[in-house]
Amino acid sequence: MIKDRANQEINPFSVVSYLGSGMKLALSKECRLFVIIPIIINFIVLMAGGYFAVQMIHSVLQEYLGMLPQWLSFLSYLLWVLLAATMGFIFVYIFSTVATIIASPFYGMLAEKAEGVIRGAPFAAGADEGLGAIVKDVPRIIKRELQKLGFYLPRVLVCLIISFVPVLNIIAPICWFLLAAWMMCVQYVDYAYDNHKIPFAQMRKELAQQRMTTFFLGAIISLAMTIPFLNLLIPPAAVCAGTRYYVDIQSRFTLDAAMDNTGR
Repeated sequence: MIKDRANQEINPFSVVSYLGSGMKLALSKECRLFVIIPIIINFIVLMAGGYFAVQMIHSVLQEYLGMLPQWLSFLSYLLWVLLAATMGFIFVYIFSTVATIIASPFYGMLAEKAEGVIRGAPFAAGADEGLGAIVKDVPRIIKRELQKLGFYLPRVLVCLIISFVPVLNIIAPICWFLLAAWMMCVQYVDYAYDNHKIPFAQMRKELAQQRMTTFFLGAIISLAMTIPFLNLLIPPAAVCAGTRYYVDIQSRFTLDAAMDNTGR
């Protein structure tokens, strides 16, 4: 009888060091070539996005809080903090997503190279290197990114509705953080899955079977993304961390399968 893989969850605390080791791997001589261009893209998008976000948040908060009735004025400071945190998470994820989509062909090659280092093999997926390989893979990579957006946007809509419903919007920052944590893990683990042509639905299923660990790794990445300047290096580090998580998941499944075969 085949074992239920959903019961073989990886310890969530085992991923605490993944981002740090991912940073070290991203800056290693084997991988740094695929990191330079994404860092430049991140810098341009996040700097421009950060300026726009500050202006937009200030304008929206002034207008929204100005509509509060006088008897609720004592809540203005609390609402300012909650709304600023909510919009901050929204803009961080939006602009990091834009930068990630632009840099995704390079991240796919980074994930492939990182997996080769992690497994001790030259290339895990066996793809060609160079600009030609990047150009060839662009349509498939963009399609995959659109699948992620299709999964993400309906959940964004729910969080937006919660954010603008009085009283209920108190929990909005929590909802945004949970969504960002899940999507950050999906975003950066998916490069390794895509390199192996594993369908997006299958990737989601496997991450769901490691629910707490997936949230935990995504939360670490999300928090690190809010740190100015460091967030320029976080995406490549997260790609390497996500690749290691992919390898751990697949190794666990391989071990389960071997145990199943032995027990027959």
